[in-house]
Amino acid sequence: MAATCSSDAGVEVNDISIPAFAGAGVSNLHTGPSGTVYLTYCAAGTADGERALWLARLRPDAAAWDEPTMVVGTPLLMENWADFPSLTVGTDGQLWAQWFQRPPEEGKRGYSGWFARSADDGRTWTTPAPLGHEFVTLAPLPGGRVLAAWLESLRIPKDQRVPGAATMELRARLLGPAGETLRDWVVDPDVCTCCNTRLVPLAGGGAIVVYRGRTPEEIRDNLYAVFDGETWSPPQTLHDDGWLIPGCPVNGPAVDARNRLAATVWFTAAEGVARVQAKLSYDRGSTFGDAIPVDLGRPMGRVDLAMLEDGTSVVTWMELGSETNRAGIHARRLFPDGRLSSPVLLAESTQARASGFPRIAVREGTRIVMTHTEEGETTRVRTSLFDVSSLDPKRSPELVARAASGSSLDFCTSEDGAASHP
Repeated sequence: MAATCSSDAGVEVNDISIPAFAGAGVSNLHTGPSGTVYLTYCAAGTADGERALWLARLRPDAAAWDEPTMVVGTPLLMENWADFPSLTVGTDGQLWAQWFQRPPEEGKRGYSGWFARSADDGRTWTTPAPLGHEFVTLAPLPGGRVLAAWLESLRIPKDQRVPGAATMELRARLLGPAGETLRDWVVDPDVCTCCNTRLVPLAGGGAIVVYRGRTPEEIRDNLYAVFDGETWSPPQTLHDDGWLIPGCPVNGPAVDARNRLAATVWFTAAEGVARVQAKLSYDRGSTFGDAIPVDLGRPMGRVDLAMLEDGTSVVTWMELGSETNRAGIHARRLFPDGRLSSPVLLAESTQARASGFPRIAVREGTRIVMTHTEEGETTRVRTSLFDVSSLDPKRSPELVARAASGSSLDFCTSEDGAASHP
């Protein structure tokens, strides 16, 4: 690995080489229970005219990715800068991969989600099956089950649409270990049309989903809903930004959770002011505290968040650069008491859609793996590793509040700002 960036806060960012082909993109990450980090990305397949979803693994003690293996190859593979494949690992060890395909009919528009499972760490996969429509996200649940959430178009013809009426809803499906459908829900009947969703498991067998909502008046703030293992809570507004926008900003929120603690981050441009903000919950996502400002003043959004074992979170986002079309991928460490570290620049990027959404995953301890798409004459997947142990809280937040009075914490913070189990 070669160091590619050293921030003024002392964070060294090191490249992790990967034999990804030129033209690769839309990469994503997931950390499995064993500590292996899984990388998925799209690139050329093994047959002419074929594109493929590839999988690589970064084992706990490895310095480089394993040789990538193909999950699926098809000329119908759909690659979208904002709506990209994902992978999760079930509690029974199965790998679940999810991607998108165009319809096989000539001239038919649109796309839909597909998935497959692997019981042998990705060497072989089940026959692909349909799953969802757009912006699918997966979370493992006890018993080898997997919960999926996605945006589903109501498919109302344009000439029949009523101004202000819903055109997209948030759905969820509970899948059994064999991929069978156990139950379906409509979580929210009216949501924003093309913002990322994020679903993560909660302690006790539940899950929380965050997404961008929509009102008939075109307010598109971020919402969340909690699954208790049996039913979904009514959607709740994550923060009352009041962003009035008549179209989708293609900029969804992120969330992660551990024990009773959950953290979320989102982008808004309400009243013409772009912001990236975060919130903490101390009761498994039932309630969230006040907004914590994260950005440097010129955020683009494209946020991500990963929670470490000590209860701190790493937040990443993209900020506009000083030169035309330039941007930077930045990070901060968010502590369980609401304090933030100083920001660090992880990588240079561009504002183009082709640069995609940077994604992060915890490797072990305070080490984080990041992937992003390098945009140039052709796109290329980049992966890197950095350690956030040097990112200490530097200031007290102006807007931090405990969630519910008397709610207990599974994490505490010492005087030097390091979080630990009580």
